[in-house]
Amino acid sequence: MKTILVTDDHTDTNEILCKLLRRSGYRTVSAFSGEAALSVLDSELPDLMILDVMMPGMDGIEVLRAVRANPATSGIPVIVFSGVADPEFQAHARQKGANDYWVKGSMDFAHLAKLIASHVSAA
Repeated sequence: MKTILVTDDHTDTNEILCKLLRRSGYRTVSAFSGEAALSVLDSELPDLMILDVMMPGMDGIEVLRAVRANPATSGIPVIVFSGVADPEFQAHARQKGANDYWVKGSMDFAHLAKLIASHVSAA
């Protein structure tokens, strides 16, 4: 079973997303901050990360930089999950190492499922 690390500081969003992913056959691990996500990565390597950007403390872009800088985690596919729909910001996230970008407000789970499948099958 493939494992997905979901990092979002909003508890409800994190729990709903994890529930949907488990229904789709994935094992999920939750982190509610950037620091917690990096702590999870110290003990477990997921097949994919879904990473919120706007979080207090260490934001998602900082987490993404740390993931890409660590040889043990640099190959993990990361889908940035944010309410920011601006194409320039999406391009910025990709430049920093995001494999894909999903706009949080869309809640288009079918699209997210396709993104996950395209990266997890390659992982």
